[in-house]
Amino acid sequence: MSSSFVTPNGNAVTELLATIFGDGLAVSDSDSPDVSDKHTATFIDDENKLVAACVCDKSFVAYSGAALSMIPAGVANEMINGGDVSEALVGNFYEVMNICSKLLMSDSSAHLRLDKVLEPGDAGSATAELEGGSVLKGFVVDIPGYGAGEVSFLIA
Repeated sequence: MSSSFVTPNGNAVTELLATIFGDGLAVSDSDSPDVSDKHTATFIDDENKLVAACVCDKSFVAYSGAALSMIPAGVANEMINGGDVSEALVGNFYEVMNICSKLLMSDSSAHLRLDKVLEPGDAGSATAELEGGSVLKGFVVDIPGYGAGEVSFLIA
């Protein structure tokens, strides 16, 4: 299936996220992106059809949310180790995902917008809907002063 949306590459992810998290941000390709049981941002087109998702592990959600508010890395680490990420950090993660919608569009692509962020237990139907025939691209993103997490894009 050919996509009318852009498949992000490491340079694009680095450039965009470095504007939020600083020049020390490091991005590398993930050898085996996994979209199961993770926070999932869903993106819809102008007809409200699900066309893409960004699936992120708990570390990326916590570190990106904490870094956006300048909450100490130790607080994010406690949430990662404790199993739950606070609503405030998930709210900040939503804003990061809203910005990441730019990674999926170009001047010649169709338009999409962030719809919602799903908790790990609620994300299975969205990723299952996109998995057949979709492009899957994963990255490891290391946020300066915080740590690394995984980010994967599913694009119809």
